[in-house]
Amino acid sequence: MMEVGDFIGAIRLATTYYVGKSNGLTIGLPEDPTARHPMVEERLLEMMSASLRYAFGKNQSAPRKEILGKGQLQDLATACFDACLSMDRTDFLFDEAFEFFEQGASVGIFLETLEPHILDQQISFVPPTAVKALIVHFTQLEQESRLEEMICHMDTRTLDIDQVTTLCKQHQLYDAMIYVWNRALSDYITPMIDLLALLVPTAPNGMLENGDAMHAVNALKLFPYLSYTLTGRVYPTGEDLPEPEASNAKAQLYYFLFLGQTVTWPKQGGKPFLTKPHSQPEPSFPYLRLILQYDAASFLSALNEAFEDSFLNGAPDTLLNGGKAEAGEEQVFGRSVNRQYVVSILLEVMNPTDFPPQDTIYLDMFIARNLPKFPQFILLSGSSLHRVLVGLCNPPGDDITDDCQLSVEYLLTVYRPPSIDDLVQLFTNAGFFRVLKSIFRTEKQYAKLLCIHFADEEALEAVFDCIADCLRPRSSLTEKQRKEVKGVIEQNARKLVQIGDTRAARIINTYSPDLHSVMLAAVEDYPERQFSYLRTILEPPDGQEQHDITHRATIMQDTSFAETYVRLMCDFDPEHVSDYVGGLQSGNLRLENVLPAMESSGVMDAAVVLMAREGQIQQAMNRLLAHLGTLEAAYTAVLEASSSVEDLEASNKAATETLESLQKYSKVGIWLCKGQMMSGKRLQLRPQNHNRRPDNGPLNKEELLWLDLVDAVVRIAKNCISLTHQPRPASASTESEKRLDSPKLLAHLRKFVQNTFSSLLTATSSSPHQISFLHILREFLSRASMASPSLADLRNVLTDIFETYLYEAQLLSLANKLLDKDLFVHVDSASRLRQRGWKPVGQSCEACGQRVWGPGAAGGIYSAWEKTRLESQRRLEKLREDRRMEADASVSAVARGKSRVSIEVAKEPAEGEEGEQSTALVLLRCRHVFHRKCLEGLQQQPQQEELVCVTCAGGQSAALGGDGAVGAK
Repeated sequence: MMEVGDFIGAIRLATTYYVGKSNGLTIGLPEDPTARHPMVEERLLEMMSASLRYAFGKNQSAPRKEILGKGQLQDLATACFDACLSMDRTDFLFDEAFEFFEQGASVGIFLETLEPHILDQQISFVPPTAVKALIVHFTQLEQESRLEEMICHMDTRTLDIDQVTTLCKQHQLYDAMIYVWNRALSDYITPMIDLLALLVPTAPNGMLENGDAMHAVNALKLFPYLSYTLTGRVYPTGEDLPEPEASNAKAQLYYFLFLGQTVTWPKQGGKPFLTKPHSQPEPSFPYLRLILQYDAASFLSALNEAFEDSFLNGAPDTLLNGGKAEAGEEQVFGRSVNRQYVVSILLEVMNPTDFPPQDTIYLDMFIARNLPKFPQFILLSGSSLHRVLVGLCNPPGDDITDDCQLSVEYLLTVYRPPSIDDLVQLFTNAGFFRVLKSIFRTEKQYAKLLCIHFADEEALEAVFDCIADCLRPRSSLTEKQRKEVKGVIEQNARKLVQIGDTRAARIINTYSPDLHSVMLAAVEDYPERQFSYLRTILEPPDGQEQHDITHRATIMQDTSFAETYVRLMCDFDPEHVSDYVGGLQSGNLRLENVLPAMESSGVMDAAVVLMAREGQIQQAMNRLLAHLGTLEAAYTAVLEASSSVEDLEASNKAATETLESLQKYSKVGIWLCKGQMMSGKRLQLRPQNHNRRPDNGPLNKEELLWLDLVDAVVRIAKNCISLTHQPRPASASTESEKRLDSPKLLAHLRKFVQNTFSSLLTATSSSPHQISFLHILREFLSRASMASPSLADLRNVLTDIFETYLYEAQLLSLANKLLDKDLFVHVDSASRLRQRGWKPVGQSCEACGQRVWGPGAAGGIYSAWEKTRLESQRRLEKLREDRRMEADASVSAVARGKSRVSIEVAKEPAEGEEGEQSTALVLLRCRHVFHRKCLEGLQQQPQQEELVCVTCAGGQSAALGGDGAVGAK
């Protein structure tokens, strides 16, 4: 591969031979790594050297045109890194490979390849020359963050400290510089001096110049450095520092900050670090003051974390390797610092004379939050705590108001002011509502507690819970306190409903329903909220508590609530008015108070329901008919306007909606008529033989109600149909004419009429004696004839009416066909039974006129019949066959036009002076009845075998057969 020029592939293949990923037996390499590594390593190093010389034109035999490009150099660098790391020969990389890339002006490729290996901690040692090249390369690319990250992953013991720190300071790589000082020399004070030096004023007036603004920005690294180090972590990686290095680091920083005077560092050969020009004296705690003046909030935030560390518990005897003699001054002093000392120094330094309230407020928050956490380590006088508390009540800005309030809450857990009432006004002015709520709840001042809930704009929803806690049945409030709480609710009724009308209604309804009128009056100018409030208490959702339902029953006794609710519902939910009114009991609404609102909002169905329930049936119908007339006018206006507007689709939609409203309110009229039929007085059922009702008789109330509805419906339909059929102006375009959906509108109109008449037919058919459909129709046609000399105008409407009946007739015809078969069977059976006997036309003998059967008949007919019936039952089985044969014989006789001469109906035991005697009756098929003895006496030919009806033979109305026998039908 080297001979053909693929030296990169050769290096990679040799690397696989070295690590044992390829089968070395194919080229004679031993399997044992100990034996194989020296053999491959020597050849691999030679291959990399030759490849580097060739790549950078150092090989005299290589022509210039064969020098590699940037991509191949990157592959070569990667192959060399992989090979050297496999052989643990990083010295080759920095001693030979680095020089080739540097001399070949490709050091950037080498350094870019080096970066991931440092971050993965595969390479921790980097010689000074490479470190310098790294710093120069990445700073030129303005990628200092990548550079600092690499330095923080290097082994600082192998670095040239002076070189690295000088270069880092030169290029402002303070994170890397701090890391090197801390990890290489365990020096935590020098980085502090370097950072604070950025804050020392260089101008004669003691202020920073504009050119030093960047230094002030870099000085911000001071605060995370303090936070990491004082909590025992490595800066900037965040790893935990091992002991005792962590304690040494903390002691150095506490010594530097809280010694109280300037520090000479390093101890040997160093010079004092001054924060003021030489002409000005150094103040006490110069470094602490410098930091606090720069950013007190950030410093105290870092110190707040440090207070959580046990290092400040105060253990001066825990020194390294035992004894103060072996420890330096900074260690002895730093380990003696505790929380009490830090707080005392801060109170001394951050006095109101030297620091403005914008800074001291952070110290107050720091003390207030740490005192409850470490009461055994921090002791302060009452005057100091009172000063802190008052200071917290004066936040310099809204951005820290909540932090100040939280600090006050912390402080009040361990400090009780002598007069809390004196501080209430301060808390109120500061807006510390949580603090005030806690105070008033503790002091059981519930009215003031509720007032604070109303004043707290950020937690207004909590006012409902406060009301519930105060007014619940088993609360500890006295009756006087309850009245005070209710007084606060009344004063803030409007705001309570604005916070949440639905929840306010539930709370008031549950705990103080007597305040409903106050709540509604407070939002009288907000009808939407009134409606929502009333809906919550009058129509509670499913799952409402049972006591709420009880309160609702109490509320319904006051009709003003329901009336107000109905009036508001007419505006905000008109579709629901009818359902709601229908569910109310009689007396819950006063008609005169709600009817105007219903009419103005067009909720006529509810108005009709209400008037009908009050017994004003005719008035309800009149109002309904007037509303139908209004809808007719609206339909007319829509159609007339459609000829002059371009958007005919909107016109069609409006017309359709109007017709749907007509259908809806016609159904309301039908409901009204049916309701009157159900509640009106029923007429007494007449006997079957009573004369029929006169056709010209007056209509009753129910019929008149139907007549008014039908008359109005037909009139409206006639007018609307004629208007719909009316031709459009010639100016209307063809496209517009196509868009006018007249068939759909006419279908709605036909349905409008047909539904009304179908309902009328159904109602009258179920109540034939009370209401007559024909009477109503006759009167309707009479009215129509009076209104118009010709009924031609009603032709279309009448056609629709009769089409309805035709449709119903077709249904009846179909039903009859289904029933015909069964009906024929039953009729045939009944006919056969009737053939078995004839019924007399009268109850008296046609000859002598004596009653022979029925009431008043003499001769013991009933007893004879009873006796005969009992005997018949005993002979039933025997006589059944005989009677069948006799019936067949009778049928045959009828077929010949003849009948038996006589039928002996019964033996009548006649009672007389001579005892019982038998008198037979003769019933002829002409249905005349005779005593047998009377008939035989009247026969002209007594000896004839057949008996003939003398009445029929004498010219009476009877059909005679061809043989002289009496005909029968």
